[in-house]
Amino acid sequence: MSRHPLLVALVILSVAGGCTPSSATSPSRPAGGSAEPPTAAVSPDPSVSGSLVIAGRIITMDEPPIAEALFIKDGSVAAVGSRDEVLALAGDAVPVIDIGQNVAYPGFIDAHAHWIGDRDYYGIVSPAEAMDAALVRGWTSISEQWVNPEGLAELERLAADDALPMRVDAYLALNFDSEFFGDWYLSREPGPVDDRLRVQGLKIHLDSGSGAIVNWETADVTATIERANEAGWQVSVHAVSTQAMEMLLDAFEAAIGPTGPNPLHHRIDHALQVTDDQLARMVAMDLATVIQLDGAGFEWVRWAASVDESGRDYEREDVGWLARWRDFVDAGLHVAASSDAPWFLVDFTLTEDIGRPVDQIASAMDGRGRVFLETPDWVLDQLLTAEQGLRAVTLDAAYALGDELRRGRLAPGTLGDVTILSGDVTAATPDEIRAMTVITTIVGGIPAYCSDEQFCPEPQD
Repeated sequence: MSRHPLLVALVILSVAGGCTPSSATSPSRPAGGSAEPPTAAVSPDPSVSGSLVIAGRIITMDEPPIAEALFIKDGSVAAVGSRDEVLALAGDAVPVIDIGQNVAYPGFIDAHAHWIGDRDYYGIVSPAEAMDAALVRGWTSISEQWVNPEGLAELERLAADDALPMRVDAYLALNFDSEFFGDWYLSREPGPVDDRLRVQGLKIHLDSGSGAIVNWETADVTATIERANEAGWQVSVHAVSTQAMEMLLDAFEAAIGPTGPNPLHHRIDHALQVTDDQLARMVAMDLATVIQLDGAGFEWVRWAASVDESGRDYEREDVGWLARWRDFVDAGLHVAASSDAPWFLVDFTLTEDIGRPVDQIASAMDGRGRVFLETPDWVLDQLLTAEQGLRAVTLDAAYALGDELRRGRLAPGTLGDVTILSGDVTAATPDEIRAMTVITTIVGGIPAYCSDEQFCPEPQD
């Protein structure tokens, strides 16, 4: 299965919207595709749920918003509160991580990426290395957004072998470009394979990375979404252009009605070109929206202008309908952030300062891109706060995965997934956030990555 040439150009210019699938056979690797070895990653046994206490500044994204301590018991949060109360409840046998001046957050969730499935494109040779690369950056959950039968079989083998150190949500591919795979998902039901792997939804590649090519006929995409909805499957749709957006909104309206409800959390991914009328329809149906905050809007404009054969000059237009991040948030949509790794990597190279949750939060605040560093006024009009960026990698990312009751916040009964950073993103500038390091990544009470062993005690069963 060949890659679309426009998507290759998209990646080289470090913009979002490429989102291409893994092929059934291993693709050739571009020159320069390499990644730093994840030497600090540990190898936990994900079949075991851990118990530990985290003491220090904890941002819960729940009530209370700030806590002094967190008790994870058997993989789930058992208590959140004051240090004395939590330590007394946990008892002396449970190991304690005293994080000092560092700050703990709900485990960060990459709502749309291809870390495992497209690993060959950025020079990673195994699923273990791909997941380590994500864990080192502070992701505790990754959403694999294009999973074909071979990819699903690989993920299920990893789950059977207890080889998933993080949570993976798989979305089964229904097409890529003009190649369609039919309703192959009907042989199974959505849901968990085990504690770490969920087959969560379906992926429709509605248009190309530039939005210039629409891959589906209106009647076909409408019928496909209606069948999926009726069968209980969440649908995630790659939609860049206003034309694709109109088709998609019509299809969702046929499936769930113009005012919803949307219990399966059907979602729109990328959503770069959105008119006022389309935004109103998205809100009416409560469609989850997944975007790339790391400079995607501005860099897409520069790239699209360079490849559009019509000669359209996006930079000279009123482009207020592009990358409407703050408009989405202000309208009340659940807006999740996505790395889209590796399809935004410059030259397919995974460097230490890219593909991280902190990049999403920081770029949401200042609009900085990876290639074009001068941020235009129309992007500045759509900037978010640190708190809104933090929601996009926690609460709203969990909503986009249909798992907001268990992930994205730290409260009794939620999963014991925690990311500890070297600073407080809610009290820092964008550049200070980018400079923060990941101290520990914890999944189900088990430290899966530690930059310093003092923050990585052995968990108790």
